[in-house]
Amino acid sequence: MTATHEARYCRCGTRLARDNATGRCSPCSSYGRHQPHAAPDVPADFWDEVVLREALQSRHMGRVIRAWRTHPHHGRHPISQDRAASWVGMSQAQLSRIETGPPIVHLDRLVQWATALRIPEDRLWFAMPTAAGDLDGNGNEVNRRQLLGTTAATAVSGFLGGRPIRELSLADHEAVEWFAWHLWQHRKDELDPLQIPGSIASRLSRHPHVMQTTEGAYRFTDPALTDVLVAHRVFGDIAQGSGHLLATAQTSHATDLTISALAADDDGARRGLTAWMRRGATAVLRVNSAGILAKVGAPELGDAAICTLRADQDARHLYLTAVASRVLNLPWEQASHVVSEAVAQAVNQTPGASSGIIEVASRQLSNELANARDAAARWCSAVLLANCHNDSGARSALMSAVQQEACRENLRAYAAVLAGTTPLAIG
Repeated sequence: MTATHEARYCRCGTRLARDNATGRCSPCSSYGRHQPHAAPDVPADFWDEVVLREALQSRHMGRVIRAWRTHPHHGRHPISQDRAASWVGMSQAQLSRIETGPPIVHLDRLVQWATALRIPEDRLWFAMPTAAGDLDGNGNEVNRRQLLGTTAATAVSGFLGGRPIRELSLADHEAVEWFAWHLWQHRKDELDPLQIPGSIASRLSRHPHVMQTTEGAYRFTDPALTDVLVAHRVFGDIAQGSGHLLATAQTSHATDLTISALAADDDGARRGLTAWMRRGATAVLRVNSAGILAKVGAPELGDAAICTLRADQDARHLYLTAVASRVLNLPWEQASHVVSEAVAQAVNQTPGASSGIIEVASRQLSNELANARDAAARWCSAVLLANCHNDSGARSALMSAVQQEACRENLRAYAAVLAGTTPLAIG
C-alpha cells in the first residue's frame, strides 16, 4: 500500500517538497525573517525602582527605555539595545539615538514604546488610545489603522493594543502570516476552508484573533490585522535590502501607512525605497516605494515621490488609479479608465466620456487635498481636479490647501490647477 503524506506549505503558500526539512521554500528562506520577540513580563513593583521612576518623571522615553533595559530585575546581564530595538522593528543604532538624543515628541512613537514595554498607564505622561477611542466621533478609520500600525511589532509577537494573549508557537505565527498574506493578495476579508491547507486551518481555528463565520469561512476578528501583518512582513524584507515582496502586488493605502510608520525611523529602508522608486525594475515596485515614502511625513520625501510620479507614466497611472479607486469608491478597472480619460482630457484640453464622473466627485477629491498622511495622494487629487478648475468648491479647497501644504511640488500643482492647466505640464 502506498503511504500518504499530508501536503505541507510554506508561509507564502508554496507547496513544499516532501524532503524539505526547513518548513520554508527557497525564496522565503532567503528573504524571510522571524518576528521579534515581545518584552518579558515584569512584576508590579518593577516600576518603583528609583532610576526608572525618575526616568518616567523626566518624560523622556529614551531614558525610560534605558532604565527599563538596565533594571536590576534583569540580573547581571541587562537587556541589550539590539534585543529591545527588535521589539519595535528598529535597529540598535536607532535605539541608541533615542536613548541619548532629545525626547520623543510624536505620540505614535510614545505609544509604540509604551505598548512594547507594557508601561502602566498611570505611570505615563501622555494618554494612551483606548479601545473606544480608536475610532473618533467621525469614524476616522485612518486613526484606528495608525494605532494598529504603531503596535504592529507587538501584535505579531502576541499582543494587540496592549492586551496580552496566550503565547503562540512559531508555527502558529506562520499560519497567521500565511492567512494574512493570502487575504491581502486576493483582496478579501475571509477565506473559504477549501482554500486553506488543513495544517494551517487547524492552527487558525485556535488562534484568538481568527474567527469562523456561520458559513465556516475564516476571517480576522479585526480586518485591519491583515494590513498590519502584511506590512510588518513586507517591511522586514525591505529592512534586509530586498524588494522581493514589495514587487509582488500593489500595496493598499492602509498597508503603506503601516510600512511608512516603520520606515520613518530606518535610514537604510528609506534609502532602499528611494532607489527602488527611481530605478525599480517594475512599475509595481516603483509605485509601492513611492507610496510608502509619500506617507512618511517628510516634505522632501513627498516631493521626491511626486517628481518620480510626474516623470514615470506607468507608476503615475497606478498611483492615480489607486487614489481614484479609494477616494471615489470605484472598482479598479473603472478607476483606471476614468484616470486615463481624465489625464487625456487635461493634457489635450478635450472633453472625455468620464469627465462627468470627475466633476460629480470633485468634492471627494477636494477633501483628499487635506489628507495629511499622503503627499502623493494630494498631488494625484490635484491632477484629477485639473478638469474642474472652474468649480467653486474645488477652487476653494485648492486655496485652502495652499495654506496648509508643506510640499513644494504640491504647491506648484495647486497653482497650476488654479491657473487652468494640469500639474502634468510642470517641467
